[in-house]
Amino acid sequence: MKKAVTIKEIAEALNLSRNTVSKALNGQPVPNKTRELVYKKAQEMGYKTFSIGSSLSKSYRILLLSGKPFHNIDFFLPLTSAIEIYCYQNNYEFFQFTCGKGTTAFEKIADNIKKSNIDGIVAIECFETAFIENLLSLDIPVCFIDFTARNFKTKQNYDLICSSDQKSVYNLVANLINDKGFSKFSFVGDHRHCLSFHERYLGMLRGLRAYGLSHLDQEDILDDDGFEYGKPTELKKKIEKYNRLPDCFICCNDFVARNMIISLKKMGFTVPLDTTVVGYDGVNAAVEESPTITTFQVDQEFLGQEAIRILLSRIEHKNLPSRTIIVESKLVIGESTK
Repeated sequence: MKKAVTIKEIAEALNLSRNTVSKALNGQPVPNKTRELVYKKAQEMGYKTFSIGSSLSKSYRILLLSGKPFHNIDFFLPLTSAIEIYCYQNNYEFFQFTCGKGTTAFEKIADNIKKSNIDGIVAIECFETAFIENLLSLDIPVCFIDFTARNFKTKQNYDLICSSDQKSVYNLVANLINDKGFSKFSFVGDHRHCLSFHERYLGMLRGLRAYGLSHLDQEDILDDDGFEYGKPTELKKKIEKYNRLPDCFICCNDFVARNMIISLKKMGFTVPLDTTVVGYDGVNAAVEESPTITTFQVDQEFLGQEAIRILLSRIEHKNLPSRTIIVESKLVIGESTK
């Protein structure tokens, strides 16, 4: 009987660590070139996972499902394109659909999803708990990019990938307090909208608490999605409530940060001399327009690629416990901070 090939043998053949090979074979984050090398060598050596049909040879039907139309196109375009390209390169059938809110909207697509024999779903902008519950009830593997900020419990297994929002914002706030002597911060955006916004909000609060600085919700702009954050004239009305400007506005994303800067200019304030503005996502407009925005760069293409790889591992191993994968973000200092 032929001896089974081990991960150790594959690692030695490639001069890689066993941990790296194990991650590659189990859909965990490793560089693309490394993953391809491991897959190829595993097939050549007849490793058990790849000897009788693997994710390299199977053709899957992948659905990219959005809970609403993409408004922040600068962020979502490279992310969704990365998913589509990955599917194309691996000969997976790729479908994309945008669903409205509510149970009725879900019911309209549920039957079509089942009839289409979808193998796995990447879910974006799906934050309503009822929608998530209904989606998981289909018993189709799902990887969420971002998630609901509400308390959510389910017996169904799923995967979630998001950026390191809370830690990133906490570190920035701590640095601004230490290095610049800042003491007054305001958050701008609906922190209940999604998990990433909520984590950014918590990061700011944690930073303030760590240095014994008090903070009230009234010092923030936390209106729900019904408020038009995209209109500087509406933001201007909110800014006018401040007796004095905060040292720093932490915005939920770059889109809101850009409109905050425009609003402040209309009121005669100068950024960053009068106040500092920080965004999130690192979209092109944030780092190209003037003043450039201090932001947290998220690699959207990598986020999309990891989402599809994690989904593929879930398709092949449906009983894996639920997983949360954190993608690190990189602070990019722009002209909107002192």
